[in-house]
Amino acid sequence: MPRPPARTTGVIAGACVSAVAVLALAVRPGELRTAAIADDGPEVVAGTPAAAAQGNAADRAVPTPEPPAAPPTVTLAFVGDVHGEQQIATALAAGTDLLDEAAAVLSAADLAIVNLETPVGTAGTAAAKSYSFQAPPALVTALAGAGVDVVSVANNHALDRGVVGLRETLALARAAGLATVGGGDDAAAAYAPARFEVGGLRIAVVGLSRVLPAASWAAGVDTPGLASAYDTSRAVDAVRAARAGADHVVVVVHWGSERSACPDTTQVDLAEALHAAGARVVVGAHPHRVQGIARPAPGQLTAFSLGNFLWYAAGEESGRTGVLTVTLDRAGVVDAGVAPFRIGPDGAPRATTDADAEVLEGILAQRVPGVGCPLAGVPRG
Repeated sequence: MPRPPARTTGVIAGACVSAVAVLALAVRPGELRTAAIADDGPEVVAGTPAAAAQGNAADRAVPTPEPPAAPPTVTLAFVGDVHGEQQIATALAAGTDLLDEAAAVLSAADLAIVNLETPVGTAGTAAAKSYSFQAPPALVTALAGAGVDVVSVANNHALDRGVVGLRETLALARAAGLATVGGGDDAAAAYAPARFEVGGLRIAVVGLSRVLPAASWAAGVDTPGLASAYDTSRAVDAVRAARAGADHVVVVVHWGSERSACPDTTQVDLAEALHAAGARVVVGAHPHRVQGIARPAPGQLTAFSLGNFLWYAAGEESGRTGVLTVTLDRAGVVDAGVAPFRIGPDGAPRATTDADAEVLEGILAQRVPGVGCPLAGVPRG
């Protein structure tokens, strides 16, 4: 039976420990019932002494104080790799809504953040590399229509059509109403966070990549490009700068080894450095596999890889995906869960089965350092 994607259990492991915990057990519509409470006390008839006494008591009653205001919270949604190749491009050209099943989860969040692993538009010349992507402008329109708010271009495909293609991508994304992070006309623009004030909290989103085909893809003082995380100190500085004037910093990072089920050493080391610099949430992509989600310290969360999301590969591992939802209050992460999906033949995230969702829960709990993966990460592939 198809599983309703927006109501799931998320299993998140604590870092460096063997125990796992269920963080979010949502109640499906119809499962929660409320019952009216009947008053079985004595009947009071108007005009009787009992009625008068009741009225006098009401006159003397002290007003109930207003309950304290709920603490401010913000809900963030994250997905993995998104592009517009092959059957996805065909469907976009036909006007097909490829994100119709995921839109409810994405749009329910205060901010939804995506890794845009492709240039968008028609400009530029294909880079001389094995896979050189370019998506039609309809892709960013579809993302915005599904409730996405932020796209990161810090990845190994954003310059597949050169600087001209990067600039067109940023312009088209912004024209569609999306904030962009991770790339720009110089290092200052590439490392700059997107800032939001939602739910009474100030959120800064930073995009970084530790997977670049060439050093020239990194933005320089006066040269366009991407926010590189090969220089850990530069990545840490970006997080610290974002932390100024923000309650929480969220980092979307491209890292790891392709087709690896476990985080590698660079993921483990960089995650530790980013959290130490002030990042509350670190969410990764690039391995094209779902890896685990850890809670390295109270109020923090690391999702090592969310795998693919809108993607042409739909195999057993490459087609496994989900939407991570994280809730923060002033102190940090207070709740998290993953809505499971599976990539369909059309490349779109589709509702999956209960059995498949249970497999995903196990992956999220086990593919973390110190649980089902080496504590220091696997050697980088």
